[in-house]
Amino acid sequence: MQYGLVHIAAGDLLRAEISSGSEIGRRAKEYMEKGQLVPNEIVVTMVKDRLLQSDCQENGWLLDGYPRSLSQANALREFGFQPDIFILLEVPEENLVERVVGRRLDPITGRIYHLKYSPPETEEIAARLTQRFDDTEKKAILIN
Repeated sequence: MQYGLVHIAAGDLLRAEISSGSEIGRRAKEYMEKGQLVPNEIVVTMVKDRLLQSDCQENGWLLDGYPRSLSQANALREFGFQPDIFILLEVPEENLVERVVGRRLDPITGRIYHLKYSPPETEEIAARLTQRFDDTEKKAILIN
């Protein structure tokens, strides 16, 4: 990253925990397999643990797409994490919906594709892509 900050995205942390087979990963996977959102206490714990690692402490960090709720923001503050700068990007609703409904996951590699902006390289990959249960227009509008 250009400024030396550690880039942290909750989705990447979830996928890494699941791949590692950790207790947190197993718990998160149970919810995801049922098509449910992973509870805040699991996500907040993962983010907190990541922020406590030495590279984050030494270089600073950038949270991407997180926190997603006031309760997640408050939980981070309770753990003593306060950003120096907070940037919120406003994007037109139709752009958000387009990005969400076109997003696909490769269940083998964990890579995220987008049907328009970052399509899969081969038909073999395209055939195995899945869409998250909450990557729908209805859910995107509710979150927004």
